[in-house]
Amino acid sequence: MSTTSALATSYYLYHSYGGTYHDAEKSPSIPDDDSKMCWAASAANILAWTGWGYPSGESFHNEDDIFKYFQDHWTNVGGNPYFGLDWWFDGVNDSQGVAGWSQVDDEGGGFWTDKYFSNYYLSSNSVSEAMNNIALLTVNGYGTSLGVINGNPGHAITAWGFDYDYNDATDTLSYDGIWVTDSDDNMDVTDPANSLVYYDVFYYQGAWFLENFYGTDSWYISEVHGLAQMPVPVPPAVWLLGSGLIGLVGLRKRRTA
Repeated sequence: MSTTSALATSYYLYHSYGGTYHDAEKSPSIPDDDSKMCWAASAANILAWTGWGYPSGESFHNEDDIFKYFQDHWTNVGGNPYFGLDWWFDGVNDSQGVAGWSQVDDEGGGFWTDKYFSNYYLSSNSVSEAMNNIALLTVNGYGTSLGVINGNPGHAITAWGFDYDYNDATDTLSYDGIWVTDSDDNMDVTDPANSLVYYDVFYYQGAWFLENFYGTDSWYISEVHGLAQMPVPVPPAVWLLGSGLIGLVGLRKRRTA
């Protein structure tokens, strides 16, 4: 965790679009139930913020309730936010039956079968464009989940803002850091308060690394997942092409825990 640059400008999703950050946490009391479910915690965070986490007739009150629903319906194995979010919409786990991935062991989800999930979801695994894609999703009002990796499996966190510097002379942006919530940062505490944490970032050999993330500088951003607020139409195709954001279908999906 770092302090921000004195010259940097901070942009927060919830300052521009309302609400607040969400921080579903793993529990120290039931480690066998959620110790590898960071991907579900991050999915719960963005479902809560975007509004998709509160379907009519259900009793979800916050991200913790949504995360608990994932715990009750999926096995405690590494997964990917994409599979959890898609299942929340249509009730189908596209990784079902694939060894090494979290499996649905109690039927559920399918809260938005009248909606086409792909109309509200964007993603990219371009590591070189990770910060650009985080910025684009954030300023366009998307809840954003990140895959970060330092080995395999990786880890999933949730982005809520970023710090940047703008150079008038060159009309360019440089990125200083990101604001995130992390299901693991208070997992030794029962019912901890939500915690927003800042990490400096740096670009090295084609990837964006987080400084002092779990005591090391070797974690880099591997995937960016965005979920639009409900209801929001798909952005124009020109925006999609220009941003470098593409659908996850056809891309190699990485497990996070």
